[in-house]
Amino acid sequence: MRKWMSTVTATALMVTILAGCAGGEEAPKTSASSQQSTGPKITLKLIQGKVEVTDQIKQMAADYTKDNPNVTIDAQVVRDLDTMLKTRFASGDEPDVFFTKSFSGVKDWSERLLDLSGEPWMNQVMESAMPGMTIGGKKYGFPTAMEGYGFIYNKDLFAKAGIDKVPTTLTELKQMNEKLKAAGIPSYAEAYKEGFVLGRNLFNLPFAYAKDSTDLIGKINGGTAKVQDVPLMDNFFDVLDMTVKYGKGVESVGVSYDNQVADFSSGKTAMMQQGVWTIDLITKVNPNLNIGMFAIPLTDNPSDTKLPVGIPTYYVINKNSKQVEESKKFLIWLHKNGQKYLVDSMHLIPAFKDMKATKELGPLAADMNTYVEKNQTIPWAYSLWPAGMDVQFTKALQAYVGGQLTKEKTLEEIQKMWTTAVKK
Repeated sequence: MRKWMSTVTATALMVTILAGCAGGEEAPKTSASSQQSTGPKITLKLIQGKVEVTDQIKQMAADYTKDNPNVTIDAQVVRDLDTMLKTRFASGDEPDVFFTKSFSGVKDWSERLLDLSGEPWMNQVMESAMPGMTIGGKKYGFPTAMEGYGFIYNKDLFAKAGIDKVPTTLTELKQMNEKLKAAGIPSYAEAYKEGFVLGRNLFNLPFAYAKDSTDLIGKINGGTAKVQDVPLMDNFFDVLDMTVKYGKGVESVGVSYDNQVADFSSGKTAMMQQGVWTIDLITKVNPNLNIGMFAIPLTDNPSDTKLPVGIPTYYVINKNSKQVEESKKFLIWLHKNGQKYLVDSMHLIPAFKDMKATKELGPLAADMNTYVEKNQTIPWAYSLWPAGMDVQFTKALQAYVGGQLTKEKTLEEIQKMWTTAVKK
C-alpha cells in the first residue's frame, strides 16, 4: 500500500527536526500562525511513517517553524510505526500528532484520539476517505493521500516480448508470463521478505474481490465462515504461484523492498507488485523508465478486474496532548498548504477536494486515476482484519513460497492465527 508503511532502509530512520534546520521558500502565512508568532515556546511532537519523503517532511516542518517562530517540531519518521507508537505511549513520551492506519489503526487508538469532526478542513475531505477514519460517527483523521497498487510494468520490455496490451484476465496473465519467458525476460523479483507486499497487499486481493468484503470478514471474525471459504482464494494462489514460477522462485522470501524496486528500476524484471508510492524511488534509479500499472486479475471475466485503492494512513491528534490547540493549527496549516507539501513536494495523490493531482505525479498516478474515474476499484479489505494479522499471515505465506507448507496447510495456519486473534 506506503506506501506509507513502505521502507527504503532495513532499519528505522529517525530524523529530529528543529527550528531553522532547513531552508527553502516560506509557506504562505496563515492567521493561525500569525497569532502564535510571539507566543510561548512550544515543542510539537510528531511521529509518522513514509520514510521515502523524510526530506520533504523536514522541509515542511522547517517552514512551519518559519511561520510560527515559537514552535519547534520534533518529528520522527520511522519504518515500524506501530512499534514506535506503542513504545512512546508506554513510556509516557506521547506524541501530539501521529500517523495511524486506516480503520484498524484509527479503531485501535480511538480512545486516545481527538474528534476532528468540526475542523474547518473536514468539509473538503473526499467521501472515499471518510470510512477509514470514522468510528461511532466521529471523524478522527486527516487523510494523507489516496493510493493504489497492482502490477507495475516496464512498457519497453513488454513490447520486446510482443505484448501489446496489459492482461485483464487470469488466463491472459499466464499467457503474458509465457511470452516474457520466451523472450528471456524475468517477470518478477517479488519482495516476499516484506509483510506489506505478501501478507497484506497481495493477500488482500481475494478479500477485496469478494462481493461484500465487510460481510465476509465479519463472518470469519464471528466464526461462521473460514478463510478457506473465501471465493477466489484458489485464484489468489494461482497468481502467487505465477510470481514465484516466473520470478525468483523460493528465493523470493529473501528479496527485500529495496532489491525489488532496484531490480525493476534497472530493467532486470518486467514487473513488480507495488503501488503509486514507488514512483520517486523508481525515477531516482532510472528517470527515463517507460512504466505503467495495471490491476491484478483473479478471474477470467475482464469486468471483474479492478485496482485496490484506499487511504493508507491519517494524521491524528492525541486528545491528551498539552498541545492540542497547536496540533489543530498545524493540521489547518497543512491543509491550507497541502497542494505545496502533500502534492507538489511529497508527490502524493490528494484526498481533499480542493487539492488537485498534477501531471508531475507521474504515470502510476495517472493509471490509478483511470481506474478511479471508471469506478473500477476495490477496497483495501485488509483494514478490516484483526490488528497485526498481515504480519502473521506473511509467515505462513512465506512458508508456502519456500515449500514448507502446502496450500491447504497454509490456509489452516492462517485460520488458526485469525481465530486466536479474534479471541484475544
